[in-house]
Amino acid sequence: MKNSADAYARIDAPESKRIIVLIFDYGRKNESSSISCLDFAGMRSSDVEKYFRHWADPEAARGGKEKRPSIQGGHGNGGKCYMVQMFNEFAYLHTVKINKRNLYGVRGGSVRLGYIPDQEKGKDFSIDSLKEELNIALGSFRCSVDTLPKAAIETVNSVNGFSIFIGYGPKGYDNKIPTKQLVRSLLDHPQMIRSLQTCKIYVIINGKLEYVRRPLTLPEITQIKGAEKPREIEIPSKLKDPAYDRTVSTTEDGKLHRGKLILFASEKNMSYGLKARHTIRYVSDKFGDFGYVAVSSLDIQSPYKTRIYGVCHLEALEQYKQNVRAELADSPVTRAVQEFIAEEIQKYAQEFEKRDRRKYDQKEKSAISKMNEFLDKWKNRFLKEKLGSLWGLGEETTEKERTYLPIGKVARIELTLSHQKAGKGIYLRPVLRFFNESGEKIRSVPYEWISEDNNVAMVDDNLMIIQTFSYGKTKIYAKTLEGNIRSNSVPLEVVHIKKIRILPEIVELPEGGRQRLQAICKLDDGSETDHVHLAWDEDNPSIAQVSSAGFVFGFKQGETKVVAWDDNCMPSNPALVKVMSGKGIGPGKKRGKGYPLVLVSGDFDPDPETGEFVPLSLDDPPVHQRAQDWDRNIWWINSSAPLAALYLDKEKGYGSESSEWRMYHLERHIDIMVQILLIHSQTDKEPLSVKEWIDKWMYQVSEIQPIACSELHKFLISGDLSSE
Repeated sequence: MKNSADAYARIDAPESKRIIVLIFDYGRKNESSSISCLDFAGMRSSDVEKYFRHWADPEAARGGKEKRPSIQGGHGNGGKCYMVQMFNEFAYLHTVKINKRNLYGVRGGSVRLGYIPDQEKGKDFSIDSLKEELNIALGSFRCSVDTLPKAAIETVNSVNGFSIFIGYGPKGYDNKIPTKQLVRSLLDHPQMIRSLQTCKIYVIINGKLEYVRRPLTLPEITQIKGAEKPREIEIPSKLKDPAYDRTVSTTEDGKLHRGKLILFASEKNMSYGLKARHTIRYVSDKFGDFGYVAVSSLDIQSPYKTRIYGVCHLEALEQYKQNVRAELADSPVTRAVQEFIAEEIQKYAQEFEKRDRRKYDQKEKSAISKMNEFLDKWKNRFLKEKLGSLWGLGEETTEKERTYLPIGKVARIELTLSHQKAGKGIYLRPVLRFFNESGEKIRSVPYEWISEDNNVAMVDDNLMIIQTFSYGKTKIYAKTLEGNIRSNSVPLEVVHIKKIRILPEIVELPEGGRQRLQAICKLDDGSETDHVHLAWDEDNPSIAQVSSAGFVFGFKQGETKVVAWDDNCMPSNPALVKVMSGKGIGPGKKRGKGYPLVLVSGDFDPDPETGEFVPLSLDDPPVHQRAQDWDRNIWWINSSAPLAALYLDKEKGYGSESSEWRMYHLERHIDIMVQILLIHSQTDKEPLSVKEWIDKWMYQVSEIQPIACSELHKFLISGDLSSE
């Protein structure tokens, strides 16, 4: 399509006649699937031989014309590479210009292009009617001139040529082409911007004109109010290469023109639907678009990073273009210019941050911080009690949770075990799921457990646990009592352990801290592994508890010893767990250190490590963890989120002392608590499906809300921060 757009630019075709038709045909019983691209520029045999057929000719796209920015250009490889590499059967060009037809292509697996079937019959074949020839070309994939969009039909009657590039047997697609995904990827591709802006591109699928007979269009980008005009910045003639701190010239010491950076600011976040255009495009008069850099890859620290995009005009960068016309080759100039671009975007973004920053007096800031500290302490007390019940074997699904599953006819049973090796005299909990024919999870039906060797291990039907008895191997599965539907068989080996080492030997945790211990087992064959299921115990569960997967969780200050064992072997040295004071500890050095710390963004709470306030935007979620917050166990309540900003606005009848803000503030804490509970409760289990996650989320919310209403009643009514 880019080549078709360039063909129109070479002949200065009027905008109304720059029609491109993308044609998908899924194939039929005796006909392979195909992808085609039709334009109405046409090519002579001289164009084919002088420009198209030659590899690696960057001047080919101009077709002998003078330099003009409307021609996007390339390296002379792209179109031929797609023809050669992307189709299993063959790909060819069917082109007509001034009543002369040319057929030129390549067989699948070959790199040798040529006239079809040979030069005598495939080159400069005289035709009587362009329209009839186009009907012949389109007939192979259930199309005709009448199938084309109205604009194309009108164009056929006023042009002297056409070109249709056709590929049969697109690799990887068989007879079902994912057209919607492919069209969406075109709209999301930076190299399609110019073609979509200058041409009308239509799509035909299996002989039918798609997308309501309208051409594809780029999504419109509305600029931020007050920033409708682009920001133009002249690029200095001298910049510093950040890698070596050396000065480089952006004009080749005056031989080239100085460049210009043009920045735009989108009203909406570009990270999703506008991701392809969230770039800085490199453009020149000679090559048009010759590369781009994603703004997301630049070092910019601002929530407005997701809204700024632009164009960089700089001749000095042309020599660093690459075949894919994406990232430029690494060089001192490339690095220096990208550093300059990042700095200018940072400055521009900060202007929007400053404009948006709401002014709160010290009284409001203090009130919000005290309120947040109060709720944070309540959250920690709740988590301390709740997580205790989730630790170890107490993770079995409750009856209330089970009622979410529908009743249905069992078509498949899925069995999973956390380990396939276990010690002797150990208990494991299997996870069994039932599914209907549609793959939906349903309630269980009566079933029985089978162990192929009960001497090695067997399942207790009442306790729903596997107990190991002696060394050896067995397979475990379940089957329904009616219908005899079997689950998959899971192998289980009971291994002979000679020695157990627990690492680390000493663990220091704050209250609420969490860390995984490893049990390194030396087996009777001399090998070592940490993938053996063992029994875990602690000597003082009121201080810390350990799960069946070796995760230890600190509850209160003190020391306790943790061991992992089986009937044959005990560790020579238990791990010593020291639980320290949790006061002031939130952002730990590792994931899970301390109870999670909840802070309010904007001008309310600074980052505990940098001391700087954290600006989040209305595009960020109501509760947010940046990349650097995950390991530190920090959560932010986004004060810029639409509802948060509304409930903090005094002028609109709310403010930090309003009951609406207190309720909103509490609800965000509950959101965070639910996420933490779900993550912790999944320590020893298989990942949840989306539906299971939602069901469990709803269940946790319904469990926390009554407690919050009871314990925080005075806070919600009057803002009372005293303990209840």
